[in-house]
Order: sequence, then structure tokens, then C-alpha cells
Amino acid sequence: MVQQVSFYSESSEPLRFACRLVRKALAAGKPLGICVDAAKAAALDQLLWSFDAAEFIPHRRWDGATPPMAGEVLLVDDAAQLPHRGLLLNLSASLPTAAFEFERVLEVVGQSAEAVQAGRVRYRAYKQSGATLDHFTANG
Repeated sequence: MVQQVSFYSESSEPLRFACRLVRKALAAGKPLGICVDAAKAAALDQLLWSFDAAEFIPHRRWDGATPPMAGEVLLVDDAAQLPHRGLLLNLSASLPTAAFEFERVLEVVGQSAEAVQAGRVRYRAYKQSGATLDHFTANG
């Protein structure tokens, strides 16, 4: 069962905000997987390369075949594929498969009506599971 879920809402640029969360998670030494659909994966991949010119964020779309390196962020479209159950950053509109198996989940919610509605559905699902929830307003 998921222990902690943090929602970051009202993000005007969800992928850019996600990069800030990734940087923070890596600084804390946490293993991190990102659940992101194929349509957003390419944009996130590019952004992780260029987010900060002075900093490298090691990442790749994970195929499940090559073992992950320490400190490497793994991008998947199905969270159940991740080799760890530490920290999951969800950038998809739906509740990820295996979401309740992770110690902590980070949810980034954009500003569109569709994103807000999908975020509310996920929030209720986590709440019903008994997870500890917190909510923050994203600044960007």
C-alpha cells in the first residue's frame, strides 16, 4: 500500500515542474521512476536533457532489459515495469498500475479542466486506499 502521496496542482508547465521534482528527488538520493505516456515521454526526455545547462539529470526510457544504474531516472508508461517501489512521479492522466505498491507517489496536475478533473479522481482513489495525502500549489 502506498504510504504517502503528494499532489502538486495548478502547474502551468507540468513537465518543467516535474523536472524540479526530479532534481530534488535525486539530491535526496531516492530511486525514482516516472510514469509518463508516450505522447509526453519524448518532450520530457528533451526537457530533462536541457532543463539546467549546468546539471545533468541521468535518465532513460526503460525497456526492462538493461539493469538501471544508481541515480538513474527511469521513464515508463506502466509503473508496474519499474524495478523498485521507492518513489514514483506520475505524469499520466490516470492512476498508474501498481501505484499502491510505492512508498511515495508524486502527482503533478496541470491547469486544464481535464487535468484537474483527472487529478481529483486520482486523489479520491488514493484517499480511499488510506494513503497519507498532502497538497501543494505548483509555482510553474
